Amino acid sequence: MSPLATLSASSPPVSRCVVFLVAGHPLAMPVEAVRRFLPLPHLDRLPTAPPPVEGVFRYHGEIVPVLRLSILLDLGPGDAGLYAPLILVTWQGRPLALLVDQVRGDVVVPAEALLPAEPSLSFNGCAMAGFADPAAGPGGTVSLLDPDRLLSSAEGRLLEAFRAAEERRLGLWTDGTAEGAAQ
Repeated sequence: MSPLATLSASSPPVSRCVVFLVAGHPLAMPVEAVRRFLPLPHLDRLPTAPPPVEGVFRYHGEIVPVLRLSILLDLGPGDAGLYAPLILVTWQGRPLALLVDQVRGDVVVPAEALLPAEPSLSFNGCAMAGFADPAAGPGGTVSLLDPDRLLSSAEGRLLEAFRAAEERRLGLWTDGTAEGAAQ
């Protein structure tokens, strides 16, 4: 079976990929999946959120959850510090930010250069394929992720519930009416 057969129906054909590091692991996503790179803003912490949810922030009027990929993919502690970048993607029609350690840049990946997906990153089929990583030397590979498959449907429902709860909480502060504060 071709590695491309694991692409989701919504994923575009792979030709250019953004390569980034998470806990020392080189990962990539199709360029078309990346909306923007952002510096790490101040995050509001959600006290009941699971460990992969680093927090949320407001971006262009929307609450954006931030996921720590090192925890989500069980890759180890990671090195996302104060100046760690966020990769803004769209997940189920809403913005989602992925906290990574470092962004390397984009590369062109010919279809014939794709390798089978890394089995350890195959949770929910999010690892679509791999390709040779010249920066890692001989045998090093980059795992190509499908952003649509980063979360299971149950995790997606929980993430949406956290987003909605944060919207309600912020609404209490911005409503300005006694009725809004009493809810």
